[in-house]
Amino acid sequence: MKQNRSVLFIVLLILVMTGGFWAWKGMNSSKPYKETQFLMDTIIEITAYGPNREEAVKAAFDEYRRLHVLTNNFDANSQVSKINQMAGKEKVVVDPDLVQMIKRSVEMADKLDGAIDITVGPLTDLWGIGRKGDFVPSQAQIQAVLPLVNYRLVQIDEKNNTVYLPKAGMMLDLGAVAKGYATDKAIEILKEKGIKSALVNAGGDVRVIGTRPDGKPWRIGVQDPRNENGVSAKMALTPWDTMETSGDYQRYIMHNGVRYCHILDPHTGWQPKSGVASVTIVNNNSGDGDLFSTALFVLGPEKGLEKLRQFPGNEAIMIMTDGRVIVTPGLKGKVELTGKSGDQ
Repeated sequence: MKQNRSVLFIVLLILVMTGGFWAWKGMNSSKPYKETQFLMDTIIEITAYGPNREEAVKAAFDEYRRLHVLTNNFDANSQVSKINQMAGKEKVVVDPDLVQMIKRSVEMADKLDGAIDITVGPLTDLWGIGRKGDFVPSQAQIQAVLPLVNYRLVQIDEKNNTVYLPKAGMMLDLGAVAKGYATDKAIEILKEKGIKSALVNAGGDVRVIGTRPDGKPWRIGVQDPRNENGVSAKMALTPWDTMETSGDYQRYIMHNGVRYCHILDPHTGWQPKSGVASVTIVNNNSGDGDLFSTALFVLGPEKGLEKLRQFPGNEAIMIMTDGRVIVTPGLKGKVELTGKSGDQ
């Protein structure tokens, strides 16, 4: 009888301990793991909840780092730099992910009237926003490199994973696609690791998984492009999971009282005359958001929103340089505006 009581006590003790363990584990997994790194020329922050959250976040950053190494055109040893160095000479064998990035960019350039062009490298190199002080090139200097900007000339061989730029001096700049593509891959890894609640903020481009741990939707603000600490709009990311922004307020120079941002019109070589300060695209599970936001920034509200209607499932918030905020119909009643409201 005494032995039975001892066994019963041990069983009860195990039950209490394991119950306490699972309660502790549940409480512990509700705490976030957050990490911030500077990659792809921006600050990337990942916040994740649930078991294995630290391992998952570190694996996601490993993927960001891998793709950054492939696409960094400021690194002479990156695969993008090798493509640029071999322009007019020979094909370059590259990673399949880089092939897919370039292929998708070329396809989207066709659909967006060339408002985005990954061969804009000679222009971005000429301008050197953030690297050449307040230098502004002359029209003659711009005209000299414009013939090198033509995405239709890019030769892609998916079977052999090669890329070729046929003209010497051509250069790829994947700034409008690499970050979105890398974020897609990072989200895939987080999900593979079992993460069901997370937020990724890559320099203002936001992706979420599920809801917040309390079941409420993630609520995101759109920065006021003329106030570093201000917000022009707020919304809950439901039923969407992606919000990506392009604007003239993060990388720019001021020259003789004029703002020159890093976003260039591939057709003119100059900053767009669209009157747009920022474009935010809202959609689901799409690495194309940066392509859309950049294209709409170049095209402006009339042409840009007309083009966006050809891509169902994508909504936009456009903030104009005069402070007006234009919201597409699909966001009506779902966006809290803190600035001026424009026609939809």
